[in-house]
Amino acid sequence: MRSYPPLYALGLLTAITASLSGCSFNGSYPDATETDAAKLRFVSNVENSTLDLFDAEHCGGRNTGLLNNLFAADTRRRADMSVAPPADARGYLEIRLKPESEVFYRINTVGSGSVCGIAFNFAPQRNTEYEVVFSRRGAVCNASLNRLENVNGKAIRSPIPLVEKGLPACAGSNPIFPKALVALPSTPERDALIEQIINASIVADMRPDPGAITREVTAEKVDKVVEDRKHLMGVTLPDAYWTEYRQNVKLFATEVTGVKERALTLYKNVYRSQLQSLDTARIKQLVPDSDTADLTAALAQNNAMMDYYHSANLIALKEAVSNNLTRMADLDRRFNVCKQYSGCWKN
Repeated sequence: MRSYPPLYALGLLTAITASLSGCSFNGSYPDATETDAAKLRFVSNVENSTLDLFDAEHCGGRNTGLLNNLFAADTRRRADMSVAPPADARGYLEIRLKPESEVFYRINTVGSGSVCGIAFNFAPQRNTEYEVVFSRRGAVCNASLNRLENVNGKAIRSPIPLVEKGLPACAGSNPIFPKALVALPSTPERDALIEQIINASIVADMRPDPGAITREVTAEKVDKVVEDRKHLMGVTLPDAYWTEYRQNVKLFATEVTGVKERALTLYKNVYRSQLQSLDTARIKQLVPDSDTADLTAALAQNNAMMDYYHSANLIALKEAVSNNLTRMADLDRRFNVCKQYSGCWKN
């Protein structure tokens, strides 16, 4: 994730003001009261860290407390989790979450001359524990989400991909959720110019290999994955299970191999939406090798969209991993695999 040095002074001022004003360091987020509520531990080794939760009824977000602030003690929010925090945790808090309810999460930190932030969507399962760990190396922020289990006294951490899908219900409510772009009326001229700009921006490395799926997703490779899984598990399961498992493996391999195509589709759609919101004169300035081209503006636009393309690749890969995890966990749940094998798939 990127850092934003110009925001440092504002963010630091906010943190100091909060610490000197006697504000509650437990934040405004109330723990879920359901008896089958999920639990989440937020671990941060970075100064001035916060975790905010957003949903359609709380577009302004609800804070869970402050960690690692020079002027104040850490929040002591705890949720009686069964798995202990990492031994090297600098600060952490624990909250209870409404199960099976998707929420938008945003992690922020202010310090060392910059601001870092990471956002993701997540819907926890019932009676399940999770842990998100936030760290930073230099100007780069990182976060990882894990499902926690205590198996025979041993802590098991199973990774879950972080996927950011935004919060459409809050679009336009505040700077965090900007208003969706509004397309201006379409005309043949505008449509042609827009497609010209998009097509000219696509370089060879962005184009998917049309034969990749046929070449990479073969019956032999899928069968090997299935046989390796059977050998690893060492339990007896019905043929129906393995038939569906094989289908899931093939679908996952197809989705992963098709990440480049998915990323290019996202890229085109986003670029098209951006251009459709501009007036025709502005669009003409972005047409390459034309009499109306503004080279500085066109270069800046292309660089910004190239950054988005690289993000789109990561988004597409995370979606494929998340979809596979959901399918496999559902399969193992329906066949009660977890009762026979501790390494079963869990979402």
